[in-house]
Amino acid sequence: MIFKKTLLCLLAFVFVQNVFAYDLSKKFGFGLTGGYSVPVFGNPFNSQADADFGYAVHGRYHFNEAYNLELAVGRSEFSDTRIRLDNFNLIGVWRVFDSNQWTPILGAGLGLTRVRNFGPKSMKLSGLARVGVEYGVSPWFSVGLLADYQYVSKLLGDMPTTRAHILTPQLALTWYFGGESSKAAAPVNEVQVAQSTQTTKSNIVDDSNLDSDDDGVKDPEDRCPLTKVGTKVNAIGCAMDEKATMQINVEFDSGKSAIDSKFNSHLDEVSDFLKKYSEVKVQIQGYTDNQGSVAKNVALSDARAKSVMKSLVDRGISLDRISAKGFGPADPVADNGTREGRQANRRVVAVISSK
Repeated sequence: MIFKKTLLCLLAFVFVQNVFAYDLSKKFGFGLTGGYSVPVFGNPFNSQADADFGYAVHGRYHFNEAYNLELAVGRSEFSDTRIRLDNFNLIGVWRVFDSNQWTPILGAGLGLTRVRNFGPKSMKLSGLARVGVEYGVSPWFSVGLLADYQYVSKLLGDMPTTRAHILTPQLALTWYFGGESSKAAAPVNEVQVAQSTQTTKSNIVDDSNLDSDDDGVKDPEDRCPLTKVGTKVNAIGCAMDEKATMQINVEFDSGKSAIDSKFNSHLDEVSDFLKKYSEVKVQIQGYTDNQGSVAKNVALSDARAKSVMKSLVDRGISLDRISAKGFGPADPVADNGTREGRQANRRVVAVISSK
């Protein structure tokens, strides 16, 4: 009864939580499961074995946000008897809602089962099916409510009625490590400037007196350094119909839009730049990699862009000069097929234009 109440409470907890992206791609997991092994269907095994506690340890590897492979080693015990089943199972699992914080899961697999104290000792082939729901408490820990159906073949040689059918509702706790962890933030004084398809870099704090394009704006303040000589430009070196982009070096935890305090100094510099050039407007644009659905990535990138916008408004930038929009996986700047490329595509940029 206590176990049932615990399951119900955890299930209620899962469904009342806010949903956010929860990407386990390339992560390893290690955990424990515990539940009740209940023999089902009528056969000699079922008549001798009553429901009792079952437990296992498991290891996982998540190929991407939707699919993982699990290796589990455990034991099913049965009350009023000495019968034991030692299980070695390999299970393929599908996270139905991909990178959501909670998701239904479906799984199937094969294994070997050693039958103890029921006929001759031997290893039997077993099959497994799984349904359940999993909730990501943090990027490094999840709780799952699972129901496994196990079929064990030919417990007593060729006798057709001595196969085992076992249903095990259980609680699973999993800790994760590895994966695509955030890299260290890029230096706060580096900005990326783009004009059309041409890109160059400049340094906000560079005190050089060079004016490479001879437009009257020194290189350190020139956000459009490829502007043709003689073009009428504004205070940041851009023609009135030109736009420039500034890379904002803020990184986010997987599925999150909150800004870590370690990026405050960089956001202070961005704010100082916008205060210095009060005649420009800026749109904060958020982008993601291509992992997960487009709709979820657009929503996540929009939330991140708005977090950056709010931080700049909090630093004194007028709201009528700044806006935010998320573009999800659009316009990748690197190959989404590599970890480094996906990291580069998870970015926030400020698009600067004349008023």
